[in-house]
Formats: sequence, C-alpha cells, structure tokens
Amino acid sequence: MGRPPSDLDDYLEWQQKLQQFKESDLSVEVFCLQEGVSKSTFYRWMNQLKEGIPESIQAEATEREQAESAEAVFMPITLKASPVEIELPNGGVVRLPLGVGQVVLVEVIRAVGALRPWRAPTS
Repeated sequence: MGRPPSDLDDYLEWQQKLQQFKESDLSVEVFCLQEGVSKSTFYRWMNQLKEGIPESIQAEATEREQAESAEAVFMPITLKASPVEIELPNGGVVRLPLGVGQVVLVEVIRAVGALRPWRAPTS
C-alpha cells in the first residue's frame, strides 16, 4: 500500500523538527523517542531535506503565501427573493412569495391538494 505522498505541511514540519534536533544536542535515538517517530523516518526526512524543499513543493508554498497575503476583492451582489414553489402529488403547483405566513401557506396547499389530479390540456 505504501505511505501517502508528502505535502508542503509535511516538509515544513520536518524542516522545523530537524532544526530543533540540530539545536537540541540530543542523540537521534533520544530525539526520535521524544518526537514519537522512528529513526528510519527521521533519516528519510533528513535525506529528503538535504537540499531543501523540492521546487514542486516550494511552488505550493509560494502560491499559498501569495493567496494568504493577497487583498480580498469583493464583488457587489444583489439577492432577489424568489418564490416558494411546491409541487404536489396531484400535479398541482403552489407558487407563493417568500415571507408568506404559515397559515396562508397551509390553506393554499390544502386547497390545491384537494383538487382532482391535474391534466395537461389537450389541443
């Protein structure tokens, strides 16, 4: 099955962990125990980050930074109230404006629902 591919967050996290290791004066074994990682994972990340974060992953970091620092642009919008539309099992359709009271809604549905099944007019 294998491990999932590493993403920018993994690289950044391991870059920080390896920096902490360099500053800690701990042995690899003790550091790995404290971090809860295996020595093989530690060495794998050390090798992966020898030359820094790969260009493809670094591009993601640049895009993320640009997106986070970009000024948000908002477009003005207008919301228009659309009618409530209810299709009943007998084929009747009730269309009412938004904001109609519950009593009116129930009475209209009751009246339309009591009608005989709707049939399209024949020409």
